[in-house]
Amino acid sequence: MKLLAGSRSEFEKCIDGSYGPETSIVCRYRNAVRFDDEAENDFAFKRYLQENSIGEGVRVVPLLTYGGVAIHILDETSGMATGSLKSIDGCLTSSLCRMEGIGRIAFESGGNTGSALTRYGRNAGLETFFFCPLDNVDLLDSGLFEHRSAHLIAVKDRGRVKELAGLFAKTAGIRHVPDKSWRYAGGMLRGLFLLEHMLASGDFDWISQTVSAAFGPIGIYKVLKTFRKEVRGLPRFLGIQQEANCPMFLAWKPEAAKRPDGADQEQARLLARIMYDDSPDTYQTWRDLHRLLVRTRGDLLTVNEEEFDSYLRPSAEYGPILELLRSRGIAISLRSGEVLEKAGMIALVGTLKAIDAGVIPAGGSVLCAMTGGVSSADGRARQELTVRDARDVLDYVETVRGGR
Repeated sequence: MKLLAGSRSEFEKCIDGSYGPETSIVCRYRNAVRFDDEAENDFAFKRYLQENSIGEGVRVVPLLTYGGVAIHILDETSGMATGSLKSIDGCLTSSLCRMEGIGRIAFESGGNTGSALTRYGRNAGLETFFFCPLDNVDLLDSGLFEHRSAHLIAVKDRGRVKELAGLFAKTAGIRHVPDKSWRYAGGMLRGLFLLEHMLASGDFDWISQTVSAAFGPIGIYKVLKTFRKEVRGLPRFLGIQQEANCPMFLAWKPEAAKRPDGADQEQARLLARIMYDDSPDTYQTWRDLHRLLVRTRGDLLTVNEEEFDSYLRPSAEYGPILELLRSRGIAISLRSGEVLEKAGMIALVGTLKAIDAGVIPAGGSVLCAMTGGVSSADGRARQELTVRDARDVLDYVETVRGGR
């Protein structure tokens, strides 16, 4: 995907004002980028984006001042059709498939990406095969799988989800999605929203986000780098990972990182089970993330379970944090009193931790990306089957072929 604007005036001409950012940033900024070098294909693809859009809304809301730092929330959950920023990927991928005449797709996910691809795929008439860690099935909305074209396959060993999903797609001749370039494209659309907001309302000193492979921040900064003179430099980037699964942090600070013994192997120890992947390096994004951190003088840090619980307790400085978010229109979903989908909250906790540690100094501002947290998961989703190894997958391929 290529930017079609290099200045503020050019960018503003590309904005489709008939779509508010709280409705769909995909549709609002689609004309600021070129998705295909062939003009006819690019035009058609943008039409598909409009047809497939069902809610990819984003907004910025002030939250509180903590330790002398003004914290704003990039709300990428309450305006999204599937409750997370992965709705953007769902819209992009389903449109790409329509462009290419693809009817079946396979993908692996801990929850959010798979839910979005299933929801948008169904709307686009696609047959979907969602490979998910068995322990994460209870984090899904059963309504996504009511149609017979939406398949949910649970993988017993979370460490083999990517491997077995890839084997299935290759053997069955089904498109494995989303492509790396389309993940970056989703981040760039987020970057265009931030660009418009910063041009109108001022800059931020920091941007913080929970990261796995870091497709989102890399895409965001591709845009901001192009317009860095317009926004008076680049905000510093703070990436947060859960201590029990922090491969990017280990790569950034190998001398300082110390994992609890066995934590990376115990599913129950993960703060965010949807972020199960302990080998995001297979997507080959580390070089781009490292370059981003160096360029912005950024940092990575981790959050553990004790810290997460501590910062969520009512504080004299900010009161009950979940109630504070709710007052801003962000109703974080709970189950039995516990945060159901923690990825977005990990970013906020990590931001508070960074302020306390002096990483983010007083007097500045930070935009914290709340990438998920509003969930429709009902705990009643049931997998079509559970696979343990390659043999199970190959047997399932034969079943799928027989059902053509």
